[in-house]
Amino acid sequence: MGGELLEFVLAIDEYKRVNNRPFPSWSEVFEVIQYLGYRKVADRGDHIDRPAAMGSGPAQQDEDEEMVGLDDDDLDPPA
Repeated sequence: MGGELLEFVLAIDEYKRVNNRPFPSWSEVFEVIQYLGYRKVADRGDHIDRPAAMGSGPAQQDEDEEMVGLDDDDLDPPA
């Protein structure tokens, strides 16, 4: 691990230690990402689960078909 990933992991670790938050929320993680200077500068990529150059075979097409029809509400944890 090195470079940007190491910087991110160390920043999250410092946030958890300073704020006594062993499990920060996603919004807190997002704050750390913004603190590191990351900003959205491009449109969303094709796939979030793998680099774009990988996985274009039949098995991946089956996975893609399973994901069709999900709404943002489907990704929220149960209340």
